[in-house]
Amino acid sequence: MTILGQRIRLDPNDVQTSFFERCAGTARFAWNLGLARWRGMHEAGEKPNWWKISAEVNARKKTDLSWMQEIPWAAPSKALADLGNAFSHFFRRVKAGEKPGYPRFKKKDRCQEGFAIEGRALAFDGRKVKIPKLGWVRTRQDVRFPGKVLSARFTKRAGHWYVSIQVEVDESHWSYPHRCETQAVVGIDLGLRDLAVLPDGSRVEAPRSLRRRELKLRRLNKELARRTKGGRNRQKTKAVLGRLHERIANIRHAVTHELTADVVRRFRWIGVEDLNVAGMARNGHLAKSVMDAAMSEVLRQLAYKASLAGGTVVVADRWFPSSKACHGCGVIRTALPLGVRRWTCEGCGREHDRDVNAAKNLENLAAAYAVTAQRLGSSGDLRVAKLPSGWEPGIQAVN
Repeated sequence: MTILGQRIRLDPNDVQTSFFERCAGTARFAWNLGLARWRGMHEAGEKPNWWKISAEVNARKKTDLSWMQEIPWAAPSKALADLGNAFSHFFRRVKAGEKPGYPRFKKKDRCQEGFAIEGRALAFDGRKVKIPKLGWVRTRQDVRFPGKVLSARFTKRAGHWYVSIQVEVDESHWSYPHRCETQAVVGIDLGLRDLAVLPDGSRVEAPRSLRRRELKLRRLNKELARRTKGGRNRQKTKAVLGRLHERIANIRHAVTHELTADVVRRFRWIGVEDLNVAGMARNGHLAKSVMDAAMSEVLRQLAYKASLAGGTVVVADRWFPSSKACHGCGVIRTALPLGVRRWTCEGCGREHDRDVNAAKNLENLAAAYAVTAQRLGSSGDLRVAKLPSGWEPGIQAVN
């Protein structure tokens, strides 16, 4: 069994949108009510528990909270369960010596609106979903995975409502649509200007969706700062700004998903680097471009999609000299600044493109690992392998 997730955009009418707003408001009210009750129980010397608070709220639905009966019961119940998880994580981090923030009350204008419903309470039929106490709501796409829906969370982003579901899939009755049918090997060098460079010289340009809309974002942020708080024009500007941020994220997601799906479909053995993206983001000159390129997201998608497609991702050690080493003779150049895009090998005299040479070195590593894994008879369950520091093809086997 495999658990997969999918986020689907909803297409509700005005009545359904109003119902979603009420559900989100009820969930926020339940969170704040539970947090206040949790603090009161703690001050009174009792041991707080979200189950106790949930039982109290359910009892009050027959008296002063009767209006909650018009909302699916899971909306306030799941909000209180989230509160319990928040406190569990808080105490766990406190025991670990950290200083986490104490769970806070949620304000309407400063929290992401949303609510959760149990998966068993929903019914999907093509491009529509049936929600308790509401009925059928149109969706923009079908559920891609056949199986049991475990959970569903409804969220509002930039004026649009989405439902994120988790589906338990039986792999014996379902096949990944991008399954790899070859034994091809590839190395991928990730970067900021070119998101991915392959050994054959083909390149996928980084979307730079944030950089290309930076001036418009700056103008809208200035406009928002000048608007009167609570005014209607401020809400309009805030909505425009939210839609622009959503478009930036959607463009980035589209490029990364298309790239990773194409790679896992064409290649069974994929060599990549273990990039320290967080460390790269500490560079003040590169931070915005590093986060805009979403290289860590590409690595994450390659890992889980290769697992579904039947491939293997070979993760080279972080200090492996993929750019400095000549892929032909193996001579390593002592220094190679980022500004040097082409260089000539002192050993064999070959002229290298920095990114293509790195991709070829990663391809050689993946090919060597493929031969070693096949010789050792590694099972197909071994999907991701991290090469130890100093590993060279043909010298040290990968366990």
